[in-house]
Amino acid sequence: MLPRVQAWAPSASPEPQLVPPTDPTASADRDLSLPRISLNAAAISNASTVKLANPEGEADTASSIISLPDAAAKGGNSVVSDSEESLPKKKAGRTTNDVQQYMNISHFEQLMNTFQNHVNDDGSSGFDIDKFREVFGAVLGGNLSYDQLTSLFMKIDANSDGTVDWDEFSTYMMTGAMEGSVTVNIVFDERLRRQISPPHKDMIKRVEFIQKERKYISISREGLICLWTPNLRVQRVINTKDFIPGMAWVADAAFMHDQNKLVLITDDRQLCIYDVLSMKPRILAALIELENNPLSLAYAGRYDDDKDLILFGDDGGYVNVLTFTRKFFVDTAPESEANRHLTPAKLSKKDSFKKNNIAFYRRKMHNDWVHKVQYYQEMNAFVSCSTESTNSLIIGDLERTKQVRRVHAPKGINCFDFCRRPSFLVTGGRDKIVRLWNPYVLSKPAGSLYGHNTAIVNITVNHEEGHIITLSDDKVIKIWNARTLICLQTLMDKEPHRPENIISAIYFDLNNRQMITGSSKLEVWPLYRSFRHKFARSHDAPIVAAMFNESFHQVVSGGQNGSVCIWDLASGDKIFQFHSAHGKLEITAMCFDNTGRRLITGSRENVVKMWNFNNGQILRKMIKSTALETTDVIYIEMGSNRYIVATGWDRKIYIYIDDPDHFEAVPVRILNGAGSGAHRGHEDDISAVAFCPPSTLATSSVDGAIVVWNLESGHIRLTIREPFLALRSKEEKPVEKILFLYQGDRTYIRRHKIPLLSCHADGCMRLWDVYDGSMMHEFNCQAVEDEGLTTMSLNPEGTALLVGGSKGHVRLFDVRMSHLDNKRDWQSLCNLKLTWRAHVQSIVSASYVNRYDIIITASKDATIRVWIPDGTHVGVFGQDEPWILGDASTYMPLPEDVKLEAQMESERHKMITKHKELMKKNVIDKWKGLQEPHPEIIEPEPWDTAPDTGMSSADLSKITDLRGRAIKANVVKKWKDYYVQQKNAQDWTITPDLITVHNPKQFFSFDSTRRHRPRKPLTRVKYDAVYHMLNCYPLEEIPQFTKPAPKVKGLGGGGKMEASKVTGGTLPSMRKDKNMVVTSNKYGIV
Repeated sequence: MLPRVQAWAPSASPEPQLVPPTDPTASADRDLSLPRISLNAAAISNASTVKLANPEGEADTASSIISLPDAAAKGGNSVVSDSEESLPKKKAGRTTNDVQQYMNISHFEQLMNTFQNHVNDDGSSGFDIDKFREVFGAVLGGNLSYDQLTSLFMKIDANSDGTVDWDEFSTYMMTGAMEGSVTVNIVFDERLRRQISPPHKDMIKRVEFIQKERKYISISREGLICLWTPNLRVQRVINTKDFIPGMAWVADAAFMHDQNKLVLITDDRQLCIYDVLSMKPRILAALIELENNPLSLAYAGRYDDDKDLILFGDDGGYVNVLTFTRKFFVDTAPESEANRHLTPAKLSKKDSFKKNNIAFYRRKMHNDWVHKVQYYQEMNAFVSCSTESTNSLIIGDLERTKQVRRVHAPKGINCFDFCRRPSFLVTGGRDKIVRLWNPYVLSKPAGSLYGHNTAIVNITVNHEEGHIITLSDDKVIKIWNARTLICLQTLMDKEPHRPENIISAIYFDLNNRQMITGSSKLEVWPLYRSFRHKFARSHDAPIVAAMFNESFHQVVSGGQNGSVCIWDLASGDKIFQFHSAHGKLEITAMCFDNTGRRLITGSRENVVKMWNFNNGQILRKMIKSTALETTDVIYIEMGSNRYIVATGWDRKIYIYIDDPDHFEAVPVRILNGAGSGAHRGHEDDISAVAFCPPSTLATSSVDGAIVVWNLESGHIRLTIREPFLALRSKEEKPVEKILFLYQGDRTYIRRHKIPLLSCHADGCMRLWDVYDGSMMHEFNCQAVEDEGLTTMSLNPEGTALLVGGSKGHVRLFDVRMSHLDNKRDWQSLCNLKLTWRAHVQSIVSASYVNRYDIIITASKDATIRVWIPDGTHVGVFGQDEPWILGDASTYMPLPEDVKLEAQMESERHKMITKHKELMKKNVIDKWKGLQEPHPEIIEPEPWDTAPDTGMSSADLSKITDLRGRAIKANVVKKWKDYYVQQKNAQDWTITPDLITVHNPKQFFSFDSTRRHRPRKPLTRVKYDAVYHMLNCYPLEEIPQFTKPAPKVKGLGGGGKMEASKVTGGTLPSMRKDKNMVVTSNKYGIV
């Protein structure tokens, strides 16, 4: 017997309405001067980290520690919530039940005094629901309606004890205030990241976008130049070695946008300028015989009214400046060789600028290699950096009229960039620290960003959003907010690259709103904001489940990254979110309790947790004996007792009592089916669990077995398997989901035998009788070929069944419970109403909301979508634009990924159909041509005598005829083999007549119309007391035995033996459908 515990039963309360609350700004005398909770803000203002206490006094919350902005500057770790700073603000008018917006400091003081002075009759100090409505209604002055106060009470009273005290209320408000104070930012959408294989064979050194031509240009180390369309399709490939044979590696490149020219520096001490956009690419100029090897390159267009600059740093610590006018390229003839052999000595002369329209000079700035140089018009100065610690970064003017300013950094500086808003010079080096400098105050950095684990090698800035993008040597990219100094996102490139496993180039394209990284390949990272209207996502990781909460009329979803989100069903807005529910482990199973106030989650650890999902507070921990994955959890009621049941990969069933007095709980019973034979439990991982009152529990496993338990006694009633399970492959065997087909009324359960419905990976639903273990019916639910079923759900009224598939299809069935009485017409029990494509990946949960007549689906593609039962798309949770249920003008069109997949599927179907038609035509033509000369055989011209062999024309004609026959026979044989294979494949389908066994004559069976229940075998029965009362049927023409049959050893009373194995006589041959069995006991053979 299971232990029993008395639990408080919640009183019935009106359902909260999905309507916006009264506008808090409508009343002039309302005091809303303090945003959100000033009391909570003051309480946490002096602490960098805050921990929340659980009921046992142990610090434990969803994310353990909530970091404040001042801590983010030290660690560089991003902090998250339901708001997003980089995205547009949400439109006003969305539904909210947040009580914090109606409260100020005086309200908190009144409530605290009321809580402290209130004492119940039994000596407790908490408010019940009636007192709660009375006190809060008086304090808030009627700002919240009756339904909103009821909903608020249920959110705070998550442990369902019927009372709310000051500790519970303050904890709820504190967590809500801190969760609203942090920000979430998804800058680049990793799901839309794509990799492109270019013609480059070596590392890419520079990627840029040419605005005038609407083209991308990429330059690799081996000297290959590629021009790309805006969609990054190769348009042109230019090899610089065609102009300069034997040219060394390219060290750096820059595109002169106002000149439409490309400049390169190489390891053989050359600087070359190319015209790559003309019909015939050509080299325009080459600066050769440089004194040092150039390393970095920059272009400063429009430096003066008639001057442009090319700057490059070298390994001697020099900053080299090449000044030229626009006449330099105009005067250059296409076939001229004069500008191909320019030297520093020639261009350094005083009259070089007047004669050649180009001049050269250089300045010694560093004592080590110059890794980067750049000219910024905002500072009217050039900036260069080196890895030395003394002159790590230098800011100087080209006219040499101002004093050079220097920055000293430990281990030097590898890279830098200028951020316009706010005005910072951002640097990074081998010490792994990103520093922000005021260009006019270089004595100490204005800020430091920590987070990289290796040397920082490149920095670029998104000036529009104020984002700093840093790249480290381990291929980790971090995006920082330049205003708040918080890390917004971390991207990791885990793909190996050759010949060097690094990211050699990074470019942020503000025009197309995407980031491009280069190694030996190109990778595109689109901005999340740009594609959010097309590919809105609800989570940052695949979703585990999305469930509708009947108590709060909200949708609660969990992701594999451990985050839990609460969504407003009326608008699609995110209400609340908490992270790291199970640390760094993913959530694998979710369910609500019977009141809908608490959330139960399982993971790949030995703990099942219970949450107040409205504020992210953990309420209970339930300990398992193993740390294997929990695949399913359910909350059940047996009379007045409540239990949590968890199953998983350890093939055990854990049962916990719902006792709010204990924070940590151990199972009161573990069912593992340790018996043998019919009493043996699962032999593989358990995948799903279902419960049917009063005490029937069913579990399914990935090997296709379903075990039915008596939860009260813990015994196994029976084990169910599909009749043809042994013929199926391992991928088709798993049972993904099971549920009992019944309405919520207990009187209905007492009057009917409740069947079990299961969905399988082979694409079929099966209906089972859990009393005798028989399969009553099978429904084939495959929408497309090779699609298995992954999930299903039944609405509370038992009238609608939703089934999801592994390829994103949803099936809606109309369930008629009245047909359960008609035991012959099982096909009409579930009628398929509609099938549509809801996602492009596997569906993990689907639920039908009767109150609003909508369907909610969640998938591994990280989206939760809302549909009308006719297949109309309402929207995606997390999209920018809100929706209004019932207003079709606010609904979103079909998602782009579904449209694209449907288009590809249609094209694929057309190709398959065309292929089948061609095959059919070819087969018909081949069979028709058996009696006719083969059209493909070309008759050779008649020869009187073969030139080499000496054969006559008759011999040649005979050989040609034999060859034609051989071709015909070979073709016919191939098509016959193909036809036989197709026919065999079609014959191996399971049809209902294979499941039902028709045997008009039954031998050695009871002749009774009554249905006898199988009796359990008796134990410890005397051997002599075993008798078999059988009806004997005469068999025709059975010859006499020539000698009495010997007594067979090893067979006791009631044993069975095949007749063919009895010696001493022969039996006539019988038909295959009559299985002749001879029964033997201690007196001989009957």
